[in-house]
Amino acid sequence: MKRWRKCANAGFFGQRRDRFTEYQPQRTLEEKFDLVAQVHQIQGIELKYPTDFKNPGVARDLLAKHQLTLAAVNVDIKDANHFRNGALSARDARARERAVGLIKESMDLAAELGIDLVTTCPLADGYDYPFQVDYRAAWANFIASVDTAAAYRTDVRLCLEYQPHEPHARIMLDTVGKALFVCSEVARPNLGINLDVGHSLAAHETPAEAAALLAAKGRLFYIHTNDNTGDGGDWDMMSGAVHFWHWLELLYTLDRLGYDGWFGADVSPKHMGPADAYKTNSLLLDRMGDWLEAIGADRIGELLRTGADPAAVYECLTGFMVSKPSRGGEE
Repeated sequence: MKRWRKCANAGFFGQRRDRFTEYQPQRTLEEKFDLVAQVHQIQGIELKYPTDFKNPGVARDLLAKHQLTLAAVNVDIKDANHFRNGALSARDARARERAVGLIKESMDLAAELGIDLVTTCPLADGYDYPFQVDYRAAWANFIASVDTAAAYRTDVRLCLEYQPHEPHARIMLDTVGKALFVCSEVARPNLGINLDVGHSLAAHETPAEAAALLAAKGRLFYIHTNDNTGDGGDWDMMSGAVHFWHWLELLYTLDRLGYDGWFGADVSPKHMGPADAYKTNSLLLDRMGDWLEAIGADRIGELLRTGADPAAVYECLTGFMVSKPSRGGEE
């Protein structure tokens, strides 16, 4: 069973708040790095552009000081001051140009820092009400903007992250199907998808199926590990805390697909410090990997190939746990 390199999204180590309260205080970039470095299972860090790169030299020095690899540059194109009515899809050409410009700048920065992965979640591109958006024009703008951004540097991969809700009632790029549609329309090899597992669950998808679809088209570039209740909200809970079996299936599937990218993490530390939240998230991922190793991937694969019924599948998935029948079982 493959064990993937893990990285942390530095944004979750800073201020965290919602409409009701504040969960974590504002922290400097140095303080964020200090906290990430406490999580020994983490080898890399994902930094946000432009916030974390006000002084690129500071970011470079902190990476070296803490011996962390820059896994990805995460581009923020949801600033309401500029993107209240959309970013990549906006009617206003100036907003589109600014969004594409930020992506281009982040691609240059990524290349300068020796990595080839830029990711962005286009949350400003959405709507709340019927008749709010001209869908045909908005999608044409979106595709054209993504194409322009991806074409800028073929040596840097551009990764789009889909999400069904928040901050709008509906986000344009909300499902794996629409993500693949964009990749097909743009048709550039350096354009791919960041599969955020919690977003996939919020979209009522099966994450393992979404991963298989993306991998089939060579578009699975990056993964954000987390979990949620699947009710449409983006709760950024620890991986496997709710959808344990879905997570086992995803890990098994990624191993069989040969996924070799980073395991990023978007985990919101509401009830504990961020270092503890990310340590636990890493622990859960490792323990689920241990579980699959104890079962044996070949055994699971044989069941899938032969079309075994759910009873046989779950006997396989849980049979290694006991050496004798449970109290409720037959002798």
